[in-house]
Amino acid sequence: MESYEVKEMPISYSREIKLSFCAVADEISDQVKKSLESIINVAEEIGYPYELVITTHIPVDVKSDKIKFINEAFTTPGAGKQLAYIHSNGNYLIIFNPYNIYSPETSDVVHSFLEKREKRALIYNLIVISRDLLDKTGGWRDLREYEDIDLLARIAAEGGIVAFPAERYDSLLYRVPDKESFIDRFLNFRDAIISCNFGLKDIKIFHIEPFYVSFISLLLSKLSRTKPYKFKENNRIIVMEGIMESLILKDFENYFIPVTIPKLHISSTELNYMEKRSYLWNKVNKSIMEIIQVSDN
Repeated sequence: MESYEVKEMPISYSREIKLSFCAVADEISDQVKKSLESIINVAEEIGYPYELVITTHIPVDVKSDKIKFINEAFTTPGAGKQLAYIHSNGNYLIIFNPYNIYSPETSDVVHSFLEKREKRALIYNLIVISRDLLDKTGGWRDLREYEDIDLLARIAAEGGIVAFPAERYDSLLYRVPDKESFIDRFLNFRDAIISCNFGLKDIKIFHIEPFYVSFISLLLSKLSRTKPYKFKENNRIIVMEGIMESLILKDFENYFIPVTIPKLHISSTELNYMEKRSYLWNKVNKSIMEIIQVSDN
């Protein structure tokens, strides 16, 4: 009988990459238009086929092969992002802040990340997630605050996180609207509690709202039909530890080496919280303090 050697074949990535740049915009202001222009420049520089999918409350009469404005009813940023995800066609989604202006370096970072066909999510001045990973984890939920943390905790458990150095990550920031009713404050922090899977011990330390607001919000979270995803640690700790581990290990050097490496700005409240609640934070505290800067501005 004739025999032959079985050779291991290289993995073939035959599926073409198509990108969906997704955002939720409350209005189409001049600032948003400038942001969209910068994202189009980034997309063109990356070089793959792309589309922009923008969910908004305001009808927009624009005919474009590249930009889709989705004007369907939604009440929260989480629901808006989920709508963009549903209406998008790309096999990679790039979630951006439509009030930020993006520099040319962004295209270099994203392109290098995509070339690796990573199964993890990239956290930078935007978020890059494969559709396969979003399909596995279910996408965004109808949440007012920290909806990205709610998702990223599931992604960390399923595929993992790669963090590229930045002064801040929008996903970790708490929104403070210019005009906010007292009821909105309770509902916003209720959803923050659900997203992060906070308990009583957490809200006593993570006091971005007065304790009476936090406590009532905690009670409201118990009554909500939307329940938190639960892992060994709470979701905020999972995401923060994933980011810090990636930065300390310099995962980003596998994709693109920046000219300068900015320190991550975190608040004194965040620092105090992580020092008291995170085992990893205390275990590698010296390494973490080298890559962060405490700033309440």
